[in-house]
Amino acid sequence: MASITRCLAFFMASALIAASLQASAQPMPEPPTLSTTQFRELLPALRMGGYVFYFRHMSSRHDQEDKKPLDLENCATQRNLSEGGRRQATLIGKAFKKLAIPVSSVFSSPFCRCKETAMLAFGTAEISPDLYFAAGLAKNERSAKGEALRMMLNTVPSGPRNTVIVAHSANLEEAVGFWPKPEGAAYLFRPGADGLRAIGRLPPELWAAF
Repeated sequence: MASITRCLAFFMASALIAASLQASAQPMPEPPTLSTTQFRELLPALRMGGYVFYFRHMSSRHDQEDKKPLDLENCATQRNLSEGGRRQATLIGKAFKKLAIPVSSVFSSPFCRCKETAMLAFGTAEISPDLYFAAGLAKNERSAKGEALRMMLNTVPSGPRNTVIVAHSANLEEAVGFWPKPEGAAYLFRPGADGLRAIGRLPPELWAAF
């Protein structure tokens, strides 16, 4: 009898895990764009931590392109930030400091335009191969990048702080089903035991208000 009970418990747990994985693969409804007023209303919660900011890298030079073969250690083989993109990144860093939004970890794609965005805005960048540009990869590789990103988005930040991720549009589309545009746009997420929630889209012009 005990063995039957254990078997039933195992199959029920397996079914729950399978259902959870299937649900996590479904696209999320895209959240609304937050106004300056709405973002200000969120500040007390953001200062307590527990959120994840996902930034698409800032504006880049479209007269450049990622070359083949690509050398991740050589920015000359990649599309890089424009001067305007560098100013955007610096402005975001100033806004985070002025608004006293605490950040614990900053994860970046290994591409130079993402690393530079992270360094200019936050002064640090932990490079994650899981954030490698998903566009152009084989279908199974894109899916793997999407699943890895979704796990990162649904990881609760340590302590009373927030996590920042800087990567690409295609990766977020693989993870949750929507495409951050234009360059410099961000999405705010709230991970938790009840699942991942998308709180809102943060347009790149938002930060100039602060």
